Amino acid sequence: MKIILIHGLYMHGVVMQPLSQLLAGKGYTTDVISYNSVSIEEDDVFRSIDKLIDPSGNNILVGHSLGGLMIKHYLTARQVTAEQVSHVIAIGSPLQGASIVDAIQALGLGQILGNSTDYGLENHNSDWCFPQKLGCIAGTMAIGFRPLLIGNTHPSDGTVTLEETKITGMTDHLEINHTHTSLIFSAEVAEQIDYFIRFNSFFRQQEESTA
Repeated sequence: MKIILIHGLYMHGVVMQPLSQLLAGKGYTTDVISYNSVSIEEDDVFRSIDKLIDPSGNNILVGHSLGGLMIKHYLTARQVTAEQVSHVIAIGSPLQGASIVDAIQALGLGQILGNSTDYGLENHNSDWCFPQKLGCIAGTMAIGFRPLLIGNTHPSDGTVTLEETKITGMTDHLEINHTHTSLIFSAEVAEQIDYFIRFNSFFRQQEESTA
């Protein structure tokens, strides 16, 4: 089974390598996509994913932050079937936009976002209408730029609020005590991804206690 990982804003594929290795240790074949997140060449990104997709099926896409939004655009552009890609896991992804982007733009700093806002970072309304099972993982440790710019009026991972990681049509949603960035270095996240792929839901402690 093949897992393809896609990083978020201001990052490089190297940051996804620890998570990639954790998943490889669970028996998956893994690959990481790297792209310029502030000067996105959509065709190049999509072709990179195309090349890594196992044509026999059993593929999973994992995206962190903006990476989850890039997956949404990829599924739309390619009309990917559930036989080709069965599951998508979005880690800290603002699937309907991020309010921190509005704050950055209000400060007159929108240029630092490049063309990433063309891929769903600004607030918008959408549902998950794809055939793939979608698992959303959100952080709850509010350490980051968001509290400095906006405050802690909404639970967040320091960058994206919990509500921004939810979307109508998702299969399951899980909160983990991590910051936006530390989520991708977490062994627990790797375990949850594995569990979601196998059972179409995330593992929760109460499930263990009632088993």
